Amino acid sequence: MNDLFGTDSNDLFPPADRAKIEALTEDPDAKVGYELTKGMLVWSDEKPRDVELSTFDKMMMLLSYRSMMYRPEGFRDSQDEFVRDWFAACRATWERARASGLRWIGFAPSRTDPANLALLLELEKVEFSDM
Repeated sequence: MNDLFGTDSNDLFPPADRAKIEALTEDPDAKVGYELTKGMLVWSDEKPRDVELSTFDKMMMLLSYRSMMYRPEGFRDSQDEFVRDWFAACRATWERARASGLRWIGFAPSRTDPANLALLLELEKVEFSDM
């Protein structure tokens, strides 16, 4: 079935890219950083290398949605149509990735924990203080 992801597959990612995502392992020394343009946390060990552009885009949606999940619900209910549409698309990507059984370290409980909001806000404050 062809859907909003433009594929006929039940999977979000081409098989070779999915294999790269699932081959990622959690590094106890991974550094966490803040990505300013999307307002999200990213650990240094959770992005696959040498993947198709469509895979990279969907990975950014997963990372973005995860960080949006940390924030209060009111933050997600933006009056801005673009923000609402982006959130909905990221959520659909997240749900589809989870439903597909994707094994990605970004789904680890330590990375999806709402307590990460404190870290997100701390890194956000640092980024914006430099402006």
